[in-house]
Order: sequence, then C-alpha cells, then structure tokens
Amino acid sequence: MKKIVLTLLLTALIIPAVNSQAEASLISNRSYRIEQNKENKQAIKQIKSLFEVHNTFANKHGLTQLKNLYADNYINNDGFNKDAYFKSIEETWKACEDLTYSTKIESISVNGDNASVQVIETASGTIHDTMDFMPVSGEIHSTSTGIYHLVKVNDRWLISGETSLTDESSLLYGDARFMNIEIQAPAQVSSGETYTTTVKVDGENNDNTFIVGSIDHDPVSYPASTPKTELRALPQTQVLERLIKANTDNVNEYAIASLAISKARNVNDGHFQVYMSGLACVMKRVNVVPKNNLIKIED
Repeated sequence: MKKIVLTLLLTALIIPAVNSQAEASLISNRSYRIEQNKENKQAIKQIKSLFEVHNTFANKHGLTQLKNLYADNYINNDGFNKDAYFKSIEETWKACEDLTYSTKIESISVNGDNASVQVIETASGTIHDTMDFMPVSGEIHSTSTGIYHLVKVNDRWLISGETSLTDESSLLYGDARFMNIEIQAPAQVSSGETYTTTVKVDGENNDNTFIVGSIDHDPVSYPASTPKTELRALPQTQVLERLIKANTDNVNEYAIASLAISKARNVNDGHFQVYMSGLACVMKRVNVVPKNNLIKIED
C-alpha cells in the first residue's frame, strides 16, 4: 500500500526544486500551525453540531429539514444523487413510520473547506402486515459503517457525499424475531467475481419445525427490484450456501437471504395442522469494485 502511494507521489512530483528552502518556511511557521489548529477545532465543533441536528431531523422524519443539510450536488457511492436518495428515504419512512436512528462518530478529518466523518449508524423500527390473515408486526434492524463527505459553503458545513462501507439489515416476522439468523458474504468483490453467501440459523431444530429459504443478490438501484429465487429446505445443519456471481454493471449490491418458518401442531389424534410461524429477510452489503481497463502491467 505504501509503495503504491509513494509511486503516485513520485509520479506527481513535478514541482521544481528551485527556492524550495524559502517556500518551506511558510509551511513550518509556528503561528500558521496554531491558526490551523484553532480553525480545525472550530470546524470539528460545527461538524458535531451538524450531526446532532441531522440525527434529530432523521428521527422526526423531517424530510424537508434533512434536505437542507445536504449539498445540491450530493452523490453517494451507490450513484444516488440528492433526488434519488431522498426519494428512497421518503418511501422507507412510509413503510416504517417509527423508524429511529442512532449515529456514533468514530473520527473527523478536516482539510480546509472539506471534511470526512467516519460513523457507525444503527436503525430500528416496526412494519405492520398480515400473515395467514392475522395481523403481525415485523421488526427492522440495521447496522452500518460509512464515511460522510462534507463541504463548507458560505461558512456552513453541508453533506456532499457518502461512502457506505458495511451494512447488515434484517426484517423479521413472528418466530424469526427470536432466532439468531446470520448472513455471511464478503464486504468487497471485483466486478463479475464469484463469491459465496452463507446463511446460518440458530433456532428450533426439531421434527415440528420446517425452514425453507433462498439466497440471491440485488444490485443497488432505484426503484429497488425484488429478486426471485426458488426456495430450498434447510438441511439439519440449518446452514444454506450459494455461489453468487457479482454483477458486471459496476454497481454495488446486496447479498439477500429470505426464510420461511413453518410449524406443525397436533390438533387431534393423527391430524396435524401446518402453519406459517415466521418470515425473515436478511441482507449484507457487497461493494463491487469496477474493472479498471487503464491498468497495464508490462515486464
């Protein structure tokens, strides 16, 4: 990694060495460093305040107020601009009216009028639906890590971009809420690369419980699509695996697993009733690295 960085630095170093000693004194000036530290401390304070306001508006589902914290040229690493990003948020809030958020700032890096903020974010809420004509509530849980990119415009910090690093989310109904369901997939793959997605279920494993499931992948797009894969019965190990080929459209994707839990109960001698007791959808972000056709290695 360091060798690559040094190579880039040496390649880019085309500044003449003439008068370098005189110019260096400007950078090493003590008062300059003190002023920079003072400005950075003020910027960090403003950025922390921005994220406090951001969290407040997000939990109030204040779409208009939240939009005002974003630059008009906002773009994230899924390719969503400001309009597409907030359209997807609006639809999420309609489906889950009590969705709440929590943000923990891990680090803040300030570089002039630009800044990067690394965070851990969690979200949870409920969705109301019906199962076998009975009203049920599903639980949404999400944990993600990422980097917010900020720009200072007219002495005001705005969110200009976002890089999502990891994201694991689940939607659980019925008995699935009391099971430990884990999805495993690589955080990053190359375009068109084949990778393994594994789902592990730690729950009831007896003759009266039947679990079927499917594994697929879904490129991050808008509007979102719904992958359709044939359901398979989970073996006794309660582990399901599938080889997935990453998309070649240079778009990030999600590894997705869907599970249906059924149970049998004895209603009278020799007669059993099979009913749906739970549903689960778990997914994990897989960032897809585009193919770089400009890299050429020669002997």
